[in-house]
Formats: sequence, C-alpha cells, structure tokens
Amino acid sequence: MNQFHKTSISKSEKWPIEAAADIGLDYSKLSHEVTNGFKDHIARRHGQGYLAITNEDIEKNPEIVREPNLAIIGMIRKGELRNVYKMEQGATYLYFDKVLNSKRNKVLRGVTLFKIVKRLDMENLERIVSMNGKTDLSQVKKI
Repeated sequence: MNQFHKTSISKSEKWPIEAAADIGLDYSKLSHEVTNGFKDHIARRHGQGYLAITNEDIEKNPEIVREPNLAIIGMIRKGELRNVYKMEQGATYLYFDKVLNSKRNKVLRGVTLFKIVKRLDMENLERIVSMNGKTDLSQVKKI
C-alpha cells in the first residue's frame, strides 16, 4: 500500500473566497491540493482511451482552479461540500475538489479530473454534475 502523500497546488484565489462567502461559506484559509489518491484514481478511471488524462493534463490543475471558464461552488455530494471548475483549452477539463475545513486540514482537495470533447455552458455543466441525482445544487454559487 502506498503511503499517503499531499501536493500543494496553490493558495485559493480571491474569486472563490468571495463566491463562497456569498453563500455563507468561509474559504479564506483554504488552499488547493491533490494527493496520490487523486492521481491513482485518475490513472485507474480516466487514464485510458481517446480522452485519457495524462500527466500534462494534471499539470494544468493550477490554471484550472485559478482561471476557469465556469465554476460551481458549494455543491453537496455524498455529504461532502464540493466544487467544480471547467476550463476549455483544446478539450474541456472538469476538475472537482472537496472542502476540508478542520483543525487538521484547511484545503480544497482534488477529487477527480476528466476531459470531454464538447464545449459546455452552465446549463450543461449543471446537468453533468447532477446527472446521477446524488449532487445537491440548491445552495450553490455559479460563476
């Protein structure tokens, strides 16, 4: 079994802190990170086929969270507070993170990254993140 390892991506930008505050959440002390579990998940689930996620794609994470084309802040999935960021750069990238705001962890931790060919507007992004009926978008901030 691999030892747990975290990698910092960046501090949170001003825009998600303000977006979260608009819906009563405090992201002011949170930074972005990924773990080896994130990378393992991507390799297992999204690392094969025509739209396989590569290491080059993973290296785009800082840019995706810094300057997405669209974002949804404050979703609830599986009882966890989550966010999604969409960036179009050749392909359309969707990066999901979850909010960990405790004494031990103050991070927006990467959950998954995948890419699709089609361009997405906000309506289609919402459809993707809520298609399985397990994600609550009722209290989110859309950017």
